[in-house]
Amino acid sequence: MKKTDYELLLKTIGSPKEYSDGLYLVYIELYKTTKTFKKIISKHCTILSELEFGYICEVNMQGIPEIARSLALKNHAIYQIVRLGKITK
Repeated sequence: MKKTDYELLLKTIGSPKEYSDGLYLVYIELYKTTKTFKKIISKHCTILSELEFGYICEVNMQGIPEIARSLALKNHAIYQIVRLGKITK
């Protein structure tokens, strides 16, 4: 089996220890989208697009757990949060 070089991938997905202002494109999947969810999520990031079951957002690394925490405190289920990649400007 061919050994895959994950170094480039790991450089673009970031690390939980990152405290920079760097932004990431993130997909947050819920069981539906509502004004309530949008309000909670938008406190921590910029929502770029609303989809049927979630949101595409621009967020810094430390905002990701804050989104999860804010939704969980209101007893809202999160089905997945996917870091799609670092946004370079």
